[in-house]
Amino acid sequence: MNKLRLLEGKVGGWWTGVKFHYDGAPSGEPADRPMRFCEAIKESRTRPIVLTPDRIDCPGALRSLGWAGQDDEAMVSAMAEKAGITPQAARGLIFGIPSLRTRPAAVTVGTCEEPDVAVSCAQPEAAMNLLRRWQGRTGKTLLAEVSSVMAVCGSVAVRAHLSGQVCLSFGCPDSREYGAIGRDRLVAGVPSSLIEELV
Repeated sequence: MNKLRLLEGKVGGWWTGVKFHYDGAPSGEPADRPMRFCEAIKESRTRPIVLTPDRIDCPGALRSLGWAGQDDEAMVSAMAEKAGITPQAARGLIFGIPSLRTRPAAVTVGTCEEPDVAVSCAQPEAAMNLLRRWQGRTGKTLLAEVSSVMAVCGSVAVRAHLSGQVCLSFGCPDSREYGAIGRDRLVAGVPSSLIEELV
């Protein structure tokens, strides 16, 4: 059975898959316009979306996916101004978010048979179900690094992929706007390697 449907049946909510393609872009249609990663999550309800560097319209997502240049200082300045924080605080927040070290050729967001990560904009009850399953399996308390910076792309999708752990986020202002994350939702990410254990 499809891993995403297993999550939906056992945990609740709607889940979409994220696949990092390191061996070349897949044959599917690329995104029809530049968009944010969180926006692609939202739009993947109706179709898979293939993202490439020229189809990402968000500096945070470009950095998280390993597609940005080395101009982190421009992002630091923009975040400091937009959020009303010091450049030092912005720098610490940005550098605290993981990014892919190996640059993928493309990323597919949408229902796929073998995703690297499953992502959901979950209601608290579904997040609780996920956490209870994880705790029942591990016997531990989930120690989550939660950030409102690059909240869906870096803090959830990439962090879950790199760490092999369940990741949670409350979103960021941009993901709540462009990704249409409702006020009663949080973002959860589960690496593929954990899905069968949890369900």
